[in-house]
Amino acid sequence: MTKQTRFGWALSIALLAGTQVTVLAQDQNATAQATGGSTTTAPQNTMKPGGVTGKDLTISAAKSASHTMLFRALRVSGLTDQASGKGPYTVFAPTNDAFDKLPTGTFDELMKPAAKSKLVKVLAYHVVKGKLKAADLQDGQKLKTLTGGTLTVNKEGETVTIVDGAGNSATINQADIEATNGVVHSVDSVLMPAGGK
Repeated sequence: MTKQTRFGWALSIALLAGTQVTVLAQDQNATAQATGGSTTTAPQNTMKPGGVTGKDLTISAAKSASHTMLFRALRVSGLTDQASGKGPYTVFAPTNDAFDKLPTGTFDELMKPAAKSKLVKVLAYHVVKGKLKAADLQDGQKLKTLTGGTLTVNKEGETVTIVDGAGNSATINQADIEATNGVVHSVDSVLMPAGGK
């Protein structure tokens, strides 16, 4: 199996996160309407629970409202057709809001054909081999990404952040989304290797 194939499959798992977020939100709204109550927003640093998607990756990607920019990046990178690996993988999936936090013009630059190899590296930097649920992540733990880079776990109570090679952190806002070949943690920032390379 080529590295690109492993990257494609692992990154495709990330797209399942958006589908699960949408399903959870719909379930919460339906419950509130049925009981005559209202939904409340979870505190900013509270992780939402995951679930088991059991959906095809392509369908999940197409329906993911929270990860459309990730899906676009995945398509531009040419990795969507390589979703055939067995895993397991752990994927830290940036939301649309995460991509919006990048410096102005960064996302558009990454979408250009000339930046394809850099885009592949950035996307693969969000993937770790093996299945690590939130309970498995320990404070100070070092995670090796598929690119050979390092991510560091910071854990304080129920809040888990992932620190990238550039020293920036991404908070897990939804954890333990189970896919058939790994687990997805949705994060609020895009992770970048040291030097942005």
